[in-house]
Amino acid sequence: MRELYDQWQTQGISKQAFCNQNGMGYHKFNYWVKKFRRKNVAPVEPTRGFSQIPVQQPDVIEQNQQALAAITFPSGARIELFGSLDASFIRKLIL
Repeated sequence: MRELYDQWQTQGISKQAFCNQNGMGYHKFNYWVKKFRRKNVAPVEPTRGFSQIPVQQPDVIEQNQQALAAITFPSGARIELFGSLDASFIRKLIL
């Protein structure tokens, strides 16, 4: 929605005309326009492909050691985290 909002901003046409051109509901688009204006949300740069996340080589993980956290994605991919957890590292894995 942010990308559509940015497109609308550059075109200089009414919200209704923009919605008609792009086949979307006016009320839904208007909701997002208000939300972006209120929060002054910065545009999100689209990401493509994979990002490298540097990881220190962990000590050997014992077979019976349980993960402190696990992230399962809709695709079925699963990431298990052992040891201390850093919130910024987890954020990089998810986003």
